[in-house]
Amino acid sequence: MPPRLSWIRHSLLILMLCITIAGCNVIRITLNTPISQADVAFIESGKTTLADVIGRLGAPDSITDSDIGVVATYRFLDMKYSRVNFGWLVKPWSPVDPDLIISRTGFGVDAFELLCDQNWVVTHQSFLRQLSGPRFNPYPF
Repeated sequence: MPPRLSWIRHSLLILMLCITIAGCNVIRITLNTPISQADVAFIESGKTTLADVIGRLGAPDSITDSDIGVVATYRFLDMKYSRVNFGWLVKPWSPVDPDLIISRTGFGVDAFELLCDQNWVVTHQSFLRQLSGPRFNPYPF
């Protein structure tokens, strides 16, 4: 194979790869301050008060009454959203703009909940993680 033909093939391959990568998006989404196990390690059931927790983590997003006290909820989200739009590749040759998107959203807010008794002392704590749905969601199908 002549060297010029090989160079043209490599150039076309690199051009096609660059065009494909141009249709990709990666976005990081953060809602509120994410809370980890290390952030709540100071909480001891039966000893720590809700005021102590608020002093460390800030005000909860919601406080709800329950039969034995209150439930304080901290909501947060930290995720990456990525998608590939294969319709972008045919955009120069097509009269319509087809969006053939493969994405992984998994939108769902995680939460940290505290159950406090009538004296505002923490009795239980728990992380609520959003279960991820299907790995890839083809759109518009």
